[in-house]
Amino acid sequence: MDFERDRFNGIIVDAASLPDDPQTLWDAVEELVAVIEHEGLALAWITLPISKAQAIPAFTTIGFSFHSCLADQLTLVRRHVNQAFVPFIPTHTIGAGAIVINNAGELLVIRERGTTGFKLPGGHVDHAERIQDSIVREVLEETGIETKFDSIVAFTTKHPYQFGKSNIHFICRMTPLTQRIDIQDTDEIEEAKWVALPAYLEDFGNSLSNRQLVSDVAFSQGLVCTEYSSNTGMHKKQEIFTAAG
Repeated sequence: MDFERDRFNGIIVDAASLPDDPQTLWDAVEELVAVIEHEGLALAWITLPISKAQAIPAFTTIGFSFHSCLADQLTLVRRHVNQAFVPFIPTHTIGAGAIVINNAGELLVIRERGTTGFKLPGGHVDHAERIQDSIVREVLEETGIETKFDSIVAFTTKHPYQFGKSNIHFICRMTPLTQRIDIQDTDEIEEAKWVALPAYLEDFGNSLSNRQLVSDVAFSQGLVCTEYSSNTGMHKKQEIFTAAG
């Protein structure tokens, strides 16, 4: 099988070069281990597409362990040296919620199907999606309201959350561009409405933590997204948030 060397005294195995014949595969894996041990390599990596899932036992049997996965691929790693540094495994999921207050001082809230009490609209940030784009999308899906991202006014963390991961949830201030409620995600959202801010804060049917959070940050400026002229190129597409001046 083919592989390339990395700058951490390791190798990255090319999954496309794996033989399809099971016995040939096991022989090739044993040869790979011999190379690792002979050259004193620290790490070996392979990312298997789901079409090569039958190769997993061949690698786990000789010491590869699961590192991370996506819906269509699994990455495994073998540490030959105990002290070898393995880049971190993703540990968090990311979410965003929206504080949307209209000119009448009303807060936009939603109630999820099968629950009681109202909360801020929002949801998970999709893979490779910007926070500011995700929250505009989520508000539209859950309420039908079009919004403009203004700033991040708070964030929360939860441990544990789902799938063995922790969660970071960003609270975003949004300006409403429309007013008419028109729920698109009717499978998840049972009700959405505008409610007077004091009425929301005084309603004991709503979560205490939600009410306290809204009370604390409803009118704070927070962190705005700042565009730097140097923030271009393949590896410089990060969102940069700075204190509003």
